[in-house]
Amino acid sequence: MNKTIKITAGMMATVLFSGCVAGPQPQVQRGIGASVQRPVAQVSVVVDPEYGAKPQNYASSIRSYFSAKLPRADKAQYKFSDPKRAYKRKGFAYGGDVEWKGWLVETSIAIPSRTGRLLTPKPYMVLFSGNQIVEDILGNSHKLLVKVDK
Repeated sequence: MNKTIKITAGMMATVLFSGCVAGPQPQVQRGIGASVQRPVAQVSVVVDPEYGAKPQNYASSIRSYFSAKLPRADKAQYKFSDPKRAYKRKGFAYGGDVEWKGWLVETSIAIPSRTGRLLTPKPYMVLFSGNQIVEDILGNSHKLLVKVDK
């Protein structure tokens, strides 16, 4: 019986560790039957000299940003607008210096309740500098925020 346990344990260890071994690496072939690598399509990035680069993967960035802030955000329904140029004044709404310039994405998020029913969507304005989220503002408007693109 003791010998049977040792054999079984040895076989289990072999099976367990064989899954950790790396498989064979693909070899680059030349000649007949070789795979041809096609050039990757380049994504054009809009870079405005005043407002910076337009965010590329803003939808996935917003989803991951709100997954840490809102309950059940992974099951929520999102709607996104196209990124727009915007800036935010600091201090006084009329006459304050510019605090931030970048891109704004308007989104609405409908979060499910604990029972699974979708609640009324809440509007958010998400401010970007390049691909980095700077701030989120609940609502459709803000006194210090000016949208350049309508």
